[in-house]
Formats: sequence, C-alpha cells, structure tokens
Amino acid sequence: MIVYQEVETLIGEPFGMNFSDRSINIDTTIRCTLECPKCQRQGLRRQGKKIPGQDISIDDFIKLTNYFKKGVNFCGQMSDPIFHPKFIDMLKYCYDNNINTRIATAASHKKTSWYKEAFLANKNAQWVFGIDGLPKDSHKYRINQDGKHLFNMMKMANNLGLSVIWQCIVFRYNENDIEKCKQIAKENNIKIDVNMSGRWKNDDKYKPLNPKYYLNSNREEFYRNLK
Repeated sequence: MIVYQEVETLIGEPFGMNFSDRSINIDTTIRCTLECPKCQRQGLRRQGKKIPGQDISIDDFIKLTNYFKKGVNFCGQMSDPIFHPKFIDMLKYCYDNNINTRIATAASHKKTSWYKEAFLANKNAQWVFGIDGLPKDSHKYRINQDGKHLFNMMKMANNLGLSVIWQCIVFRYNENDIEKCKQIAKENNIKIDVNMSGRWKNDDKYKPLNPKYYLNSNREEFYRNLK
C-alpha cells in the first residue's frame, strides 16, 4: 500500500527514487501535444526555430542503459516521453533488466488502454504526473492537457500498485486550491509534490500573489516561508 505523503520542492529538484551518478535523464523524442508557455519548446517556437532532436533508437537506448545501470529518468525537456513510438518497449526493457525507472509526464493524449499497457509493462516504475492545480483547471497552464483524463490515469496507476506522484506547480490560477489538491491526494492515497517556481517576471500573469508560493532569490528565505 502506498502511504499518503505530501512534500514541497523546488522545480527541477529530484524527488523519490535514489538515482546515483550512474543514472541518466533521457529526452526520448521531439513530440509533445502541450503548449506550456514557459517550456523550452515554446521558447524556441517563439523564436521561429525548429525543435531539435529525434526519436532515440532502441539500440542507442540499450547502449545508454548498459552504462547508466542505476536508473533511467524519462523527463522530457523538449518533449513528453509517452510519444516515443517504442516507449512501452523501453519500459519492458528496464523492467527485464532491473533498471530503476522514473517517468515524468504531463501530456494526456493517449487512450486508457495505452496507459494500462504502459503501467503493466513495468510495475516497478515510478510515474510523476504533472497536473497543476485541480484537474479541471490544469489546462490553464498545461495548454491542451485534459487534466481530468490524466488524473484518472494517475489513479489507475496507483490502483495497479505503481509508485505514483502528483506533481503540482503553484500558479496564480491555482494558489487558492493547493490545500484542496492536498486533500484530494490524501483521499486517493496518492503522494503529492507541490512545486514552487522562481521563473517569474514582475508582470507575469502566472506568478502567485502569495509569496509563500514562489521561490525567492534567497534560498533560506524561501524555506522560512514554508513554515
């Protein structure tokens, strides 16, 4: 049974599994259906540039895991890992070879049957679902995301016995819903990771109004605000 747990971290800090210096983060593809305004992907598009990269081949993936034996973190900087055409095969390979596996995803454009197959391909994997705020509102930043569908997929993974984390970044539109999100997580026995960001401009419409919910330049001051 997964014990309910809530944590508060900075965006980009590792959470959960014990990855050593012999682990690797892999951006598996160049595809994503979301248009999150602060994503590197959208930054390149605003500059009129193409998204760099390509689908990693299975052969190259195996070569990487032969060296980075401690763990694989599928967390896209330019993409969402679920859109690699062989992603489920990668999950199976990690399971068969006892490789710690963590998937960070926010896109929701896969059918329920696909998610179930992916979850069952590697029941040792940890899935981190980016749903910022209440599922009905998460599309306000994760543009094109179906938050309700993704939340149901997160519950499915949890019910199947996988390690699941609900990652929730605090924005202006959801800062008054954080306690409710924590309560929903508790009711569903899901860990929730509340993220504070410091990537704000003074006139940023996404910046929380409550300074408790954004990262100050002084790290010690940030942690004092959490108390």
